[in-house]
Amino acid sequence: MGASGCSRKEACQRSSEPRRFTSDIKRCVRLNVHPSNISVSQYNVMLLLEAYYIPELSAGVRCSFGVLTEVDGLVEGNKIKCNSPTKKEVSRIVVDKGDHQAIELYLTSKETGVAFANTSFVFYNCSVHKSCLSCVSSPYQCHWCKYRHICTHDPQTCSFQEGWVKQPRDCPQLLPAERILIPVNVVKPITLRARNLPQPQSGQRGYECVFTIQGQEQRVPALRFNSSSVQCQNTSYSYDSMDASSLPVGLAVIWNGDFCIDDPGNNKVHLYKCAARRESCGLCLKADPLFGCVWCKGERRCTLKQHCLHPENNSKCTHPKITQLRCSVKRTGPIGSEEVRHVKLFGAIRGASLKRS
Repeated sequence: MGASGCSRKEACQRSSEPRRFTSDIKRCVRLNVHPSNISVSQYNVMLLLEAYYIPELSAGVRCSFGVLTEVDGLVEGNKIKCNSPTKKEVSRIVVDKGDHQAIELYLTSKETGVAFANTSFVFYNCSVHKSCLSCVSSPYQCHWCKYRHICTHDPQTCSFQEGWVKQPRDCPQLLPAERILIPVNVVKPITLRARNLPQPQSGQRGYECVFTIQGQEQRVPALRFNSSSVQCQNTSYSYDSMDASSLPVGLAVIWNGDFCIDDPGNNKVHLYKCAARRESCGLCLKADPLFGCVWCKGERRCTLKQHCLHPENNSKCTHPKITQLRCSVKRTGPIGSEEVRHVKLFGAIRGASLKRS
């Protein structure tokens, strides 16, 4: 074990000494470290390593943190104490794949200069999390400061202790909404249910709703009623194109300029146009009843009920227009047996075809 390698016992130096050689896999050197992870903003933290089945270490050991640094360890029986890297050394860690980076922590014998035990050690970076739910769902000691809108390992850095969040249920967040339907060019408010909405503090800006419509951002002032409700104020919305009868639109609720409220349900606003792709009475009356579209006889167009003085009867259209007639004959038996004639009518009758036989 002095050379830390696989060999025959007779080739192992001082193999007769306790724990210098083993042929039992259960007695291989094992190493645990406490804590097993620290933040990249913590430096010179005292780590306690517990080593099992190690030889006598009176000559001393060194602790190596990957290629970052190597420090002397203090041996106390089977326990070794060593300090984590300094600020300058930790700054060399680049956490570019998620919120942590694992490195190998080695124990090296001063007697032989050989690393004889190692374990994984993690540096984590809470600051990569930009939302409360992401922050507090981290497996590491990350806390969300909701009045500063940052993720940190140290809750004492939060501006207000009541703004310190550790559990997902305590995060400011929008609740899933039922389908939000908004007709274009109609001024309407949009009320959203929420949880734990912060009350802006002195010097902080209020709430806004941000809609992304066909790549363009539209900001609308919003009113926080209380911690569980916010309303996008009276505004009208529109989109270009008559090819889409409805358009799902991205929605975000922000406060203090750019503090975004979590939206785990990914709420959308559905803008719609009654007239789009509904050029006939039949197509109009087939629209989703929640749209409130009617066929306006006087103007011969599909529109919102409140915009039409003389809407067509909601259940049927008058004066259907037949655009095509198809006939077919099918014999159901041998020659001379009964023939069945099928007639299909196509036209603007509730937007569907009629069949007669």
